Amino acid sequence: MSNDQAANQLTVVNQGSVPTPAAKGTIISGTPSPSKGSLPGQIGVSAVPVSYYGTERIWANLAYRASEWMNVVGGLNQYGNPKTAGRIFLQAPNDVLLGKATRITCTWQGKGAAFVNGNVPNWVRSDTRTISFVWKPAGPPGKHGGVWFDLSGSDGTFRDLDCREPGVVANGRLDQRYVDDMKLYSVVRFLDWSTANSNAPISWATRSLPNRQRSGTFTGDQPLEDQIEIANAIGGDAWFTIPWNADDDYIRRMATLIRDTLKGKAYFETGNEVWNWMFKVTTQALNEGIAKNLSPNKWDNTMLRYAEKTVEQNKILTDVFKAQPARLVRVASFQSGNVRGIDQFLDFRDTAQWVDAIADAPYFGVAELNKPARIGETQSQLFARLEKARLAAIQTTTFVAQAAKRHGKLSMIYEGGQSNISTDANAAVNEQMQRSPLMEAAYNRYLADLRAVHTGPIMLYNTTGPTGRFGSWGQHEFTGQPDAVAPKRRAIRAALSK
Repeated sequence: MSNDQAANQLTVVNQGSVPTPAAKGTIISGTPSPSKGSLPGQIGVSAVPVSYYGTERIWANLAYRASEWMNVVGGLNQYGNPKTAGRIFLQAPNDVLLGKATRITCTWQGKGAAFVNGNVPNWVRSDTRTISFVWKPAGPPGKHGGVWFDLSGSDGTFRDLDCREPGVVANGRLDQRYVDDMKLYSVVRFLDWSTANSNAPISWATRSLPNRQRSGTFTGDQPLEDQIEIANAIGGDAWFTIPWNADDDYIRRMATLIRDTLKGKAYFETGNEVWNWMFKVTTQALNEGIAKNLSPNKWDNTMLRYAEKTVEQNKILTDVFKAQPARLVRVASFQSGNVRGIDQFLDFRDTAQWVDAIADAPYFGVAELNKPARIGETQSQLFARLEKARLAAIQTTTFVAQAAKRHGKLSMIYEGGQSNISTDANAAVNEQMQRSPLMEAAYNRYLADLRAVHTGPIMLYNTTGPTGRFGSWGQHEFTGQPDAVAPKRRAIRAALSK
């Protein structure tokens, strides 16, 4: 994410314009022409993994990867399900998110009795390999209540749990509504589907596999095959974050699978926000750089180790894609406005030879909402503040674009959008902002400026999520939400029509 404190110290420029960067070099004017990359003006998004408490309906099967198996008895069988007993939560169907009671039918194979509880009118039990119940909504999206499936009495053969409402239209394993929503975007970034943020080790033997439920035996990643299926279904490119602690065998096998099954381009980056001290990877990079004595300046070791690690991983990717180099885009990501870090990174040894694109995350938001007292400003006053923050974000990201051009690299953003967070006292005010036509207007200006500055895709964070005090990151609030009540998506659609 961008450095809000630094951004607030910058001079605000006129609305809708591209500021002249203070850093050395010339203003961005057109697209650089590195060996490979992507068309300017594309808009992409970070995808949200499915979760039972979330509002992103991805799979036609409401049980698939909606939660991990809990209260497991007897361990897991060869299908990744409990041998004897366990509990799993289900993803909410679209009609429940719209406030409508919905009948769900679950089927399975093998032996096992089951009951369903939660937001259902009556406790339901079955041992006939099928169970049907009505899911009653408990509130709006994000507060819609939960339903869980309890398995008991299995002999180790329980498998193929499938829960869905009648008439759901599937696209392969995907819900067609999700595919339709995602077709708006040209590139999908799968950061939260990896172990990059947890910084956990991962190998090919321990990775998650498709058509298996989540469990405590997995490392928190989502199957690569699932990610590829989504990108292929929408006809888009895919952006993968390689965990810092992935071994070389994993990277080579990952890249080979993607090369052979993904239809579009593949973007890769090493770790996530290696500059950000909120993440474990940053301290690890610092310590590794110090151990390697990459710089006598202690703190420079972080960025230099990031460069070294990026080259190590990108050499493997480059070898795997050597017969299809135009399909590979190797990205390095930085704090918004950090020109020194970019120069330091690309000037280290032969790093520049192994990187195609530079990206940053120019978020913008209203800090006043994150205070204990209820704010007394009007929506117009708050959006005036938001506009100043937006312009400051455009200025810092322009510094990044300028540095990328000077080095002959594509420039893009890996995350971005509006980043309001609020206290409980200001949650309602934040909700008003998120649903206001003024938010659409702010996004219109934001996207126009980003597309004028950058030469690669503009990646927004993220696809879907309800408005809440901890942020309103979604471009809409739930899968299939009409654009009429989703101002950010309206702005994206308008931008792409130009």
